[in-house]
Amino acid sequence: MAHPKYSWILIAASAVGTLLTTTRAADDAKIANLKFVGAQSCASTSCHGGGIGKDQAVIYYKKDQHALAYGLVAKGTSMRMAESLGITDPVKSARCNVCHSPMQGVPENRLVKDLHADKGVSCEACHGAADLWLRFHTRPDVTYQQTVAAGMRDLNDLTVRASTCVACHLNIDEDIRKSGHPELHFELDGQTIAQPPHYRDERPSIGLRSWLTGQATALREISWKLASKPEPELEARWKGLVWLLEKTAAGKNALPESGGFAAMQSAADQLAHTAAKALWTKESTTKQLRDYISSSPEFTDAKADKIEMRRRAEVLIPSIERLWIALKKEGGVDPVTFEPALTVASDLAREQADFDPVKFGRALEQIEVAFERMQK
Repeated sequence: MAHPKYSWILIAASAVGTLLTTTRAADDAKIANLKFVGAQSCASTSCHGGGIGKDQAVIYYKKDQHALAYGLVAKGTSMRMAESLGITDPVKSARCNVCHSPMQGVPENRLVKDLHADKGVSCEACHGAADLWLRFHTRPDVTYQQTVAAGMRDLNDLTVRASTCVACHLNIDEDIRKSGHPELHFELDGQTIAQPPHYRDERPSIGLRSWLTGQATALREISWKLASKPEPELEARWKGLVWLLEKTAAGKNALPESGGFAAMQSAADQLAHTAAKALWTKESTTKQLRDYISSSPEFTDAKADKIEMRRRAEVLIPSIERLWIALKKEGGVDPVTFEPALTVASDLAREQADFDPVKFGRALEQIEVAFERMQK
């Protein structure tokens, strides 16, 4: 569930209080009243409900967890959370549906005639209201840029893609979290693959560009929230992300040493734009992976703060995983020794109250040993 301040449209755009899209403010105003046509308009067999290459809707309905988001609100755990929050019926609550079923909050005059609002997180929640572009966006004589100009959200832009996802996949109100809602973490590349994606994106180093753009976007969002209201637990997560990104070449140059949350919010946004365009090589991937796995002394330091170290570990392991997967695609590496060591560290990073920084640091050392053995 997102912050109450977000309208349903913001979950498909940005959570920083400004709409981060590739269109100008005038264009935003122009598309702000476009009508929604519903997922069924995308799912015919001649469009996205057909065979291979036209099966995006099939993948969404059968495999994508977004299709199940609305159903989760009616389950026992959600009902208990709602009770503690004073919500009579979570299925009808805007506070829940803003993320679990955003079209439930769309005004009727924004829906085409006789349309019942989609349940779950459906096509237009991410791609934008399709009224103007639905009928022509697959024509061979129409460019992608023309479709975007007609209101389709430019998800090819990784900063837009990350901003579209992050509002519901990272920040939730403290009272919602305390009611029993799982803590949310955002990692664009890994979470996209796990979905699974209903599209192909084979651009160069798309995985690592997505990962770093997503982590910078996460830092931007947490910085924005902390600038509005102090939250000690969230600040520990913020410190973990700052630490992670400062260990990247781009982050080392982009992130400020001082200036507070507002300065970090702006710098993280710029870092996200830089990361979205920066290509990775096998050499840069190897260097970044080595920089991360050689951080074990920071965890085994007896003076290290346990909570801060846990927050570092929880963002470090997914980052190592994305870098390792990218390196495997390049070839010439041996997973036999590396991956078991990574699994041990990953299991330790998931521990919360029992997290042991020293044990985790020792596990990182084993990853480093396995990695350096491969380099010989």
